[in-house]
Amino acid sequence: MKQEIRQKEILKIIYTCLKDYDQNLKNKKIMFIIENKEKELMKEEVYFPKSSYCHLTGVTIINENSKVLNSYEFYDLLKKGSITINKYKLKSRNDTMDLKLQVLPQLMKLDKMATMIGDFNNSNLYLQTKKIIGNVNACMGFVKDLKSNLYIPNTTLKEDIRNITNNRNKIIAILKKDKNNLLYDNITYLKQNYGIADIIKNNEIANCIDLKELNSGNGSIQKRIEVFLQK
Repeated sequence: MKQEIRQKEILKIIYTCLKDYDQNLKNKKIMFIIENKEKELMKEEVYFPKSSYCHLTGVTIINENSKVLNSYEFYDLLKKGSITINKYKLKSRNDTMDLKLQVLPQLMKLDKMATMIGDFNNSNLYLQTKKIIGNVNACMGFVKDLKSNLYIPNTTLKEDIRNITNNRNKIIAILKKDKNNLLYDNITYLKQNYGIADIIKNNEIANCIDLKELNSGNGSIQKRIEVFLQK
């Protein structure tokens, strides 16, 4: 009975976070604008395919025939609401499932909560990941996708980013777009004391942003956009 309750709790988190993943991240490209120690601006772009969601949960799902679902099957069956404890067995992929699930809800809003980005320092954690994005409480790991040449997510971590990264820089702005859009038209984070004028000083970054259509769901950021456009 205890095991059944535990499985239900895990499934509830996975289903709830799936809705957030679909709404906030799936099929989105996100551009993190970074300021290095020399006050120079750089950008890092990442992409969120549906297949990444499986890896972020830390959960392996096994069907009635003892077959492990691949990441596409995992997503598609969850989307249909077909994964139940009666038909499938849930198993931790690498004994870190509980830690991943604790921070998964927070990380579904990575486009709003990330404050730092760095290179994974191959610390005591056994991970096949390269780029780490997050804050002092929770992080997401990324690997380079050879097809798109963009980073895609492959793990979640309940870690302080300062302890697991080298070459770490602060994020001053985060922009988002649908994967088929040419330019970024949604700004989800803009560090306090920074404005739109600050982030478009870099021509490479400016050429990626649709300033005429730029919008934000955050009232404070929207006001800064409007002030900039009125100048």
